[in-house]
Amino acid sequence: MTYLEQCEAELQEKLNGQEDEATIVRWVSEKVLESYRNGITAGQKGTPVIRKGKSRRRGLPPNRPTVAKPDYEQD
Repeated sequence: MTYLEQCEAELQEKLNGQEDEATIVRWVSEKVLESYRNGITAGQKGTPVIRKGKSRRRGLPPNRPTVAKPDYEQD
């Protein structure tokens, strides 16, 4: 079971259980913070992140044609 699947299972368990809303929100906040800190730690170690599939980067924005300034704004 992956980390995300494990978190989803725990969350589902809490939602179906007797936990109150504030306790669930606190638990989710702690999980997010833990994940964030683990990501920072992995980044500091220089561990490469290898993802299967396409890159999530959008690439460079398209080149836009230069618009000429009106005559009254010319230098």
